[in-house]
Amino acid sequence: MFAFLWFGMDPASFRIRREGLSWKSDVRLGLLLMLVGTLGAWLVWAMEWRQILVMFVPMSLGFHFGALRVLKGCLRAAGFPVRTLFPNVLEAHGIGDFWSRRWNVGYSQMMQRLVGRPVEALAGANAGVMAIFIVSGFLHELAITLPVRNGFGLPTVYFTLHGILTLLERKRGRPFGKIPALLAVAVPLGLLFPPAFQNEVIARCLGVFDMIKDVNAG
Repeated sequence: MFAFLWFGMDPASFRIRREGLSWKSDVRLGLLLMLVGTLGAWLVWAMEWRQILVMFVPMSLGFHFGALRVLKGCLRAAGFPVRTLFPNVLEAHGIGDFWSRRWNVGYSQMMQRLVGRPVEALAGANAGVMAIFIVSGFLHELAITLPVRNGFGLPTVYFTLHGILTLLERKRGRPFGKIPALLAVAVPLGLLFPPAFQNEVIARCLGVFDMIKDVNAG
């Protein structure tokens, strides 16, 4: 179950089944977000909008916050006490909080265990934080720029920038706040997803509506 049906890094949740776990609210919210995300993606396709943030938001809403929330509810209904992988990003207090507690919690847990803690033990806490972001950049190069063979280095720049901003938050002793954090994530999104990836992968995902249109026409 953990290896094939879950995107998190919490195998202990699958050791023992529990009774009476709440799950219905997760399924209801997840299905609603899937519907909203699908309608939003259809609107983007119909209007031929191809700006990265406009394309990414409804697709992310449908999958990250919708489908994965439904999956969480189903696993909890089966007795596995898994946690939400993508909590409400609108509650992020700052950049560090966004990446550690709001966006892809399973991935952040993995990076903390495999990269952050070992580097911190050798070179200190700040080095551990930067190592997480830099390695994240390299991993996203493999997933984004390598397949399209374009935009090399841009995802690493994106994550390195966020690592620096996270350290600045630590140095000032308080987070930057919700709005600055969300802007810092959204505005340079074109670095994380270079134009070639936007056109050859993200925009093509919207092509599913072309297939549906063709089927209906036929």
